[in-house]
Formats: sequence, C-alpha cells, structure tokens
Amino acid sequence: MENRSLEFECVAPDDDVYADYASRFDRYNQDASGWQVQTFSMVLRDKERIVAGGRGLVYLGALEVRGLWVDHDLRGKGVGSDLLKAIEDEARERGATKAMLFTLAWQAESFYRSHGYEEFSRFNFPRGHYRVDMQKTL
Repeated sequence: MENRSLEFECVAPDDDVYADYASRFDRYNQDASGWQVQTFSMVLRDKERIVAGGRGLVYLGALEVRGLWVDHDLRGKGVGSDLLKAIEDEARERGATKAMLFTLAWQAESFYRSHGYEEFSRFNFPRGHYRVDMQKTL
C-alpha cells in the first residue's frame, strides 16, 4: 500500500473488526515481550442466570481486573468482596503478584480502596466524570 491520501473507513459497531486486528496486535506483544495473556471469568449463578461475575487477565506477572459486576439485589451482602477475592486468588495461582483495574466516577472507587487498591492515575473527562486507575500488591 503506497502512502498516498488514505481513506479510512469507520466501522461501528466494530466487535468483529476489532477482534481481527487485535489478534495481530496481541501476537506482536507476545513476540516482543513474551507476553502470554491468560483470561478467566469468575461467575456466581442462580440456576442458569449469572448474578455476579468478573474477568481477570493475567500477563507479565500482573492481574488486570475487568468488568466486576454484582446483581443489584445482591449488592451490600459481601458478594462483590468475595468475587474480587476469588479473582485475586485465581490470579495468584496463575503467578500474578500485582493487580490493577480502573473504575469510573459513578462506580466503585471506595469499594476498591477498602480492598487495598490505591490510585496511581486519574483521567478527568470533559463532562465532569473521571476514571481512576488503581493497583495493589497481591
């Protein structure tokens, strides 16, 4: 492809397209760093319905917590704490010694702080909300 006037295409929604080029980006990271991503989800079911869940990604000796969610009716009953602990325990079994995550202004910053996470970065969105990146030693 010559470097002329390029015409980029906007694809939305982009799940399939992103999966295509993200897999190539992941291969590049693996080749350059030895990065091997291990993913898993911890879920709690009520019969067939998932009522709590969270995803863990373990790479380069660290856990990245993603998408921790607890059904509204179970909040405030310790389910989220147990879920986070289960994700961290599984990550330790997979060799992680540190953990990171991000939370948004309206989500669960105080919850994560109460579980030992500390802020290491904050991004302020133009419309008044913010994102907090947090970490802790496992």
